Amino acid sequence: MHRLARLAIAVALVAACAVAPALAASSPKRGYYIDAKLQTYIITTKDVTAIKSFQQPCVNSAGAAQGASFTVSRKIKLKSGGGFSYSGNAKIYSGEPAPKIAKVTITASFKNGKYKGTATFPKGYACAPANFSAKYYGVNPGG
Repeated sequence: MHRLARLAIAVALVAACAVAPALAASSPKRGYYIDAKLQTYIITTKDVTAIKSFQQPCVNSAGAAQGASFTVSRKIKLKSGGGFSYSGNAKIYSGEPAPKIAKVTITASFKNGKYKGTATFPKGYACAPANFSAKYYGVNPGG
């Protein structure tokens, strides 16, 4: 009887050890998530409860950069699964001396250690909705 109980405990411990890394990888980490192709930057807060900053360049329908970008520099609260959505003002940088303020829309989900989503520029800009897939680059990706 004791042998059967020890075996059951051992099996439970092995199962728990196998599940723990999968659970840890299913939630966002502190730091930068970057889509290197589109140059989308997502920065999480230190406590990983919100997005600290989101930056998206303007892209055409082929995915090529168009020279403009927008930045959201306010906290965007993360949902329970790590995803987020935002519809509000952002600074639009388009080569003019001062940035303009306009409404943008961002939706993203968090799966397999990546943020996947869509960022939409305001009307009046020749920018297609950007479908990004940003992977984790660490707390200080530049060095």
